[in-house]
Amino acid sequence: MHHHVTPLFPSVQDVEPGARNVHLQRLKEMGPYGSMQELLQLHIDLISEDYLCALHDQLNTLRLNPELLDTPDHYEIRGDAERFLTRGRFQHPMGIEFHFDASLYSEVEWDEEKRLMRNNLVFLTDNNLQDFVVGLIHASGQKLLQKGCIIIKIIKGFDDRGYPVLDDQAPFIGKTWRMVESSQFHFPFLQVTNILRKEIGMVTLRNSFGMAFEFYDEIVYGIVQPAKEPRYTSEMETLQIRRLRRDMRDELNSSQYTALKKVLKQRVALVQGPPGTGKTYLGGKCVRTALVTDTGVKPLHEFVSGCGVHAFCTGSVLSDAVHAKVAQLLVSLKRLYPNVLSGPILVVAMSNHAVQEFLVRCKAFSDKIIHCCSDKHDRGGTQYGDLQKLHDQSHPRDKAAVMASAEIIGMTTTRASCVRTDLDRLEVKIVIVEEAAEALECHILAAIPIGAQHLIQIGDHRQLRPICAHEGLARTYNLDLSLFERLVNNGADVPMLSEQRRMRPCIADLVRIIYPNLTDHACTLRRPRVRGVDAGDPVFFMNHGNVEKKESKGYSNRAEAEIAVELANYLVVQGYDVEKITILTTYRKQLRIILQLIGEEEEDGPKKVRATTVDSFQGEENTIIILSFVRFNLTGEIGFLKMANRACVALSRARDGFFMLGNLECLASSQVPVWKHVKAVLTKAGRCGPTLPLVCPHGRRFEVESAADVRAAARGCQICVLEERFGSKLSVT
Repeated sequence: MHHHVTPLFPSVQDVEPGARNVHLQRLKEMGPYGSMQELLQLHIDLISEDYLCALHDQLNTLRLNPELLDTPDHYEIRGDAERFLTRGRFQHPMGIEFHFDASLYSEVEWDEEKRLMRNNLVFLTDNNLQDFVVGLIHASGQKLLQKGCIIIKIIKGFDDRGYPVLDDQAPFIGKTWRMVESSQFHFPFLQVTNILRKEIGMVTLRNSFGMAFEFYDEIVYGIVQPAKEPRYTSEMETLQIRRLRRDMRDELNSSQYTALKKVLKQRVALVQGPPGTGKTYLGGKCVRTALVTDTGVKPLHEFVSGCGVHAFCTGSVLSDAVHAKVAQLLVSLKRLYPNVLSGPILVVAMSNHAVQEFLVRCKAFSDKIIHCCSDKHDRGGTQYGDLQKLHDQSHPRDKAAVMASAEIIGMTTTRASCVRTDLDRLEVKIVIVEEAAEALECHILAAIPIGAQHLIQIGDHRQLRPICAHEGLARTYNLDLSLFERLVNNGADVPMLSEQRRMRPCIADLVRIIYPNLTDHACTLRRPRVRGVDAGDPVFFMNHGNVEKKESKGYSNRAEAEIAVELANYLVVQGYDVEKITILTTYRKQLRIILQLIGEEEEDGPKKVRATTVDSFQGEENTIIILSFVRFNLTGEIGFLKMANRACVALSRARDGFFMLGNLECLASSQVPVWKHVKAVLTKAGRCGPTLPLVCPHGRRFEVESAADVRAAARGCQICVLEERFGSKLSVT
């Protein structure tokens, strides 16, 4: 098959107009690949094209709209001097020190905002991008940026390995440029692509040097029937494993127990976890489960602090993580058989927030935790102990030795690929992938260390798919197909957790078309009523006629945004903490309007109510969700809301109260089965209409249909006003 060779660092020719003319092949949804080399090369080609297409679109938009270059997002910089790093008798070029007017960015929190990050690409132009040079940010720490300083290497091309060749830096000194930062962070692309290129050379003839050796058949051919057990389990006593499972049975429901048994029996294991099915519960209970006592082994809670767990997280929020239970069980086996399971357990997912969520749970049984990240802010302020401090203070060359002393280590897939050489030395036997259906397959392949024997993927292909830089490329070439979903398509045996404890049943009813076997735990029947809302309507779709506004990239609906913010304000007045309420929306343009409206409120209003997009809220939940759908038009076009995956996430985040704002007829007219089902369920229950029924503490009912109506309801009835004025309860006769 033909492959184009894409450099690790793009040249001007790669992103200039008309440059995108390459031969690509689709990733297979089903069926086998011819070899591991073919699979890896396809991924390299597609993620390279995904990255370059996004760059091309960004630069082309600026060429066509040169006035956009004059905004603060694009920096006017001047080259001052070339900088060198001196090591012994040698000087190594660091790049050119450029300066910009720092006063224009006095309100920017450089240590928190993802701007001008080290190892990202920039494009320098003096003629509105009619031509430009490519640069790589070499140094851009907080202190430098606050002074208006940044060090950039100018690239003129690349060598035969795909690495950059520096241009003569002298012509760029003393000249003023307009600098455009790549909207797609270059570093993850660089690290993953580099690892996959190395793997192609290592898996020749299926040798034992590549990460693919143990999982070759499953990854290349898509499925192995019957499923093979992990190699290390053959060296353990089957009786011990069975007893360990039996000790946990009383603390698991039947679907969790079934999943646990299959995970231990399959070297490439998958578990599907629908929303709210107790994956976190599954993780925590194993920590407290006693091990076999008649073998002289101490209960788990007595020795768990001595277990070695290394967590490498690549995905989204771990608040729903079934793998935590599995990980702790495998740690128990590791403790029983230290000679067999000599290396750490790796857990992979997609974001630092996910890493933090996982590691916080581990603090209960270990004080030897390290969260490896580029910035302390990525840890969310969490403190893990002395080993974390030692790691933070260590020189980069010493960090690997500190990591070897840890019991638990967390990092993103990008960092895992960056330190793969260190990971390969850790003798890892078990890799766990959290939110596996949301991770690009190439990112997972790049994170599997040499010598791994057990790959466990936990996810839900019915929820969000992996996010690519270029949506069109993802659809055309299946780049957004995860390894998890590909194995499901090929007939893998995937146990599904079936009992949910998150949503009250009337909320869960909305997604039963996606999960027909989803059942409700008894605790969901005892949820408290939503204060300030008619007791019979903890779920309601407020059907309005406010038409959407189409913008350059996305849609908005200001009237709907105003209702959402006022409803959040109303619920705060009813006594809810702002942390208990989240406003979700399906478009970033709408999110900007909502955030602006929240910012205009008083400090004690809904200013601290969190607002975010549905995609960003994957894996999270809250007591009350207010969902702004945005879309309403006469043609019934609803954009990506046609995707059942996004609908599933949007409809399954609320625990007690769920209030939807939009036009139900528009959604249902799209002929998407999910929305037809939602309309039928809500209509039958009488939980949709043009007015939302609110009720004050004294029983007065308000039928609201606008932001002004909700604002009036927040003031309450006359008795409410008098009580607020005089500060005491009034008796009504």
